Amino acid sequence: MRLFGHHLSCLRSGSVAVAAGTALLAIATSTAVAQEDFAIPALPSGLKVELLDKFLDIKPDGELTYARFRFLAPDIAGENAPDFEARLADMDVLCRDYALPHIGVTPEQVDRIVISIADQPTEFGVANPEATQFFESYSIKNSACIWGDF
Repeated sequence: MRLFGHHLSCLRSGSVAVAAGTALLAIATSTAVAQEDFAIPALPSGLKVELLDKFLDIKPDGELTYARFRFLAPDIAGENAPDFEARLADMDVLCRDYALPHIGVTPEQVDRIVISIADQPTEFGVANPEATQFFESYSIKNSACIWGDF
């Protein structure tokens, strides 16, 4: 059950500006963790996603470090796209079952996880008005993804 007010941010990348000079680091995986432990999980909607990239955005706001996981799914947009509730469930699964294990092997303290899914490849922070993207932001508490209206 979802709390009232839970939303999925849908933005055209042309409406998002990212400050230049943001420190970005690739999220490394530990050799002690098998690659299959990082397989992208099956999503409740049936949507197939592939990882576009993942990186740490070290304190872009001066306070918090974000782990960003960007996925590609051409079927996220259009008439056969998953409905709103299915996209919400997909984002939750990607945070819990994919992003959390990754940040568990990262030496940096991660404060927030941001999951995004786009219908086409986009360069982070570069406007692409043709792309449809969905974003969710989660805080991490007791090894769980906690959705928040940030």
